[in-house]
Amino acid sequence: MKNNNQRPLDFDDDFDHRFHGDSFDSDSEDWSEWEDDSTFDDQFRVDSEGYHVRSLDELMDDSLMIETPEQAPVPSWSLETLLQQLIAAPEKVPFNEYFALSDLTRAQAETVRQLWPSIDVTSRRRTVDLLTRSAEEFLNVDLSIFLLNILDDPDASIRQMALETLDANEPTPEMLGPIIYRLQHDSVDEVRAAAAAALGHYVLAGELDELDAALAMRAEDALIAVLTDPTEPLIVQCRALESIAYSGEVAVRQFIEDAYYSPFEELRVSALTAMGRSADIRWRRMVRAELRNPSPAMRAEAAFACGELETKAALSDLLELLSDSERSVRLAAIFALGRLGGKQARRALEEFASGEGEEAQAAEMALEEMLFYTGPEAMAIPLFDEDAEEDFDEVDPWEVWEDDEDEDLGEYE
Repeated sequence: MKNNNQRPLDFDDDFDHRFHGDSFDSDSEDWSEWEDDSTFDDQFRVDSEGYHVRSLDELMDDSLMIETPEQAPVPSWSLETLLQQLIAAPEKVPFNEYFALSDLTRAQAETVRQLWPSIDVTSRRRTVDLLTRSAEEFLNVDLSIFLLNILDDPDASIRQMALETLDANEPTPEMLGPIIYRLQHDSVDEVRAAAAAALGHYVLAGELDELDAALAMRAEDALIAVLTDPTEPLIVQCRALESIAYSGEVAVRQFIEDAYYSPFEELRVSALTAMGRSADIRWRRMVRAELRNPSPAMRAEAAFACGELETKAALSDLLELLSDSERSVRLAAIFALGRLGGKQARRALEEFASGEGEEAQAAEMALEEMLFYTGPEAMAIPLFDEDAEEDFDEVDPWEVWEDDEDEDLGEYE
């Protein structure tokens, strides 16, 4: 079995949502009032239905919040009371009561299925958004059963948000069937793409022997069906490629190579993502070459892949990218340097960490990563066996991509 490594969830998720641009559109007319607006001086907002709505940030400063940030507020209402109130007067629901939707029993899940459709769409969106964002803040929030029971919501944005949150959860057998169904049958491309992304966790869990092999194979088969169908939308194929990349099957290399030479940049970017996730060091030279690509999206994803593949030969290129004109590229280079380690990378990251803003925070995270991957407390067994030799045919088309730091990678014109 190959080794697999992942980016830190927080940094990875934040980058993916900015870069891929296929998450829920928070600028839509019905949604904008729920976003925080620091220039809005009134205590409450008024949505398109006339409800007075407080933003999530305002609600999370509410006196009902408990002091320990790792624990969610405790609801005092029953689940049925909450749902009835969301139907009748959603503007009067206190923040803590929404958490009655966490950690549902089977009987409660049936109650959700019965009453959820009676809630107006604006309130349904608001509820899902509040809970999914809160799940990132509070360790004791379990939304898996709730989200599984609203995957057939008539509103596509709700289905997509639910799948994107399930994507971050530990894969379970109960979730697999509904996710595959959404991939195969949903009418909205963005929802199907979110389902394809969620299946990547099943493929990875299968590779790590953390999931029954038959379940992992179901996920792989669903993804391969997308990748072998030329009529599939590009966005769905991109997420499917990124997910199947976790598989140790040799045939996956061909999917990645085909995408890398695609005329569509979206697929080429996804190919770089897949290279990084594959844990296959034969891609190192390719991803290093793309650090010089004129496209910021390609440079950024190449930098991520260099970090995931621990492409030490790319150290000087990554240091140069710290002064790239695109913030996304600089952030990706910061992540990669945290994986590579070394005195030069540490000095560069410490300089960034002494500043302010998102790049300083990313540098602090990268320095912590550096301790894990290359510091004295690093794992005794490295993620990549640099000296490993595999059995290949006498003529191996992949030999040309072995990492060679002295080889001329060429230049983009």
